[in-house]
Amino acid sequence: MNIANTEKRGLLQRAQSVLADVTPTFDKWAKRSGFIRAAILAPCQTAEGKFYYTTDAVGFTAREMALLTETEEFWLGTLSKAFEWQCFSRDFNELDKFDGLFDDDILTQINKIFFLPFRNKERPMIFVLVELEEDDDINLPPASEMAVTLKNIVEFKNQAKKIIAKFEKNIETGLGISQSRLYLLSLKVCIEEELSTVELPGDELKALVTSSITEAAQTIVAPLFRAPNCSQTGSMGEIKVVLFAKDEEDEQLLAYHAARTLIGLFGTKATKQVLLLSAGLCSNIKGTIEFLCKC
Repeated sequence: MNIANTEKRGLLQRAQSVLADVTPTFDKWAKRSGFIRAAILAPCQTAEGKFYYTTDAVGFTAREMALLTETEEFWLGTLSKAFEWQCFSRDFNELDKFDGLFDDDILTQINKIFFLPFRNKERPMIFVLVELEEDDDINLPPASEMAVTLKNIVEFKNQAKKIIAKFEKNIETGLGISQSRLYLLSLKVCIEEELSTVELPGDELKALVTSSITEAAQTIVAPLFRAPNCSQTGSMGEIKVVLFAKDEEDEQLLAYHAARTLIGLFGTKATKQVLLLSAGLCSNIKGTIEFLCKC
């Protein structure tokens, strides 16, 4: 056994664990950085071809997240391969090429769009930052610094151990109040309504975009379910919620409050389709975690 290599691996694992604990979520990092409309586009390959789609976003509606879906060919022809900031400005008449990525009412308000490719050179992810005419000028950090931060956010986004550890602590506290009250917050009709106005080639791509929109919604509603309550993105168009309360919850009132927080993402009309469905009770940590984490 090579002791030196074993020690290096151990140090690397500990360093990664610490980094995972301190790495913010995309939405918290964007807010801290003063980015009002920002997104990450990731490459994917489906039966219909190679595309980029939105995996994380703040400040965009569900429809706008879907509109950002484009072919790999489009991005190869639009952005250089350089891992540096790339800016397209209204002042230089450079925004026409993005007509299909934004609704007309938003496009007319855009002053600049910034892009930063990061990670893999062959099929990098793309960070998108939009500046509207009403916004203050955006201060861009150095590209290399941004790339490291974005890489960490992506890498540790869905670290299962970190998520489960947080749930275990909350659930243990919550079970001292009551049994786990399990719910499904269904956004399926909302998402279907929004995606019906966007042409997405194939079911695979539609499923990926649906999952991303569901995650964006979960980020928005999560503050409603403060610890020890828990919420987690479930399967297509569903958010799983665990509540602890001595008295039975008013499901209609909870659904109403959730819908109100999602108006910016879906619009007033679509949020009328938000449903909160009871999924039963659970009296132990293991069963509650399985409900939250099992797709």
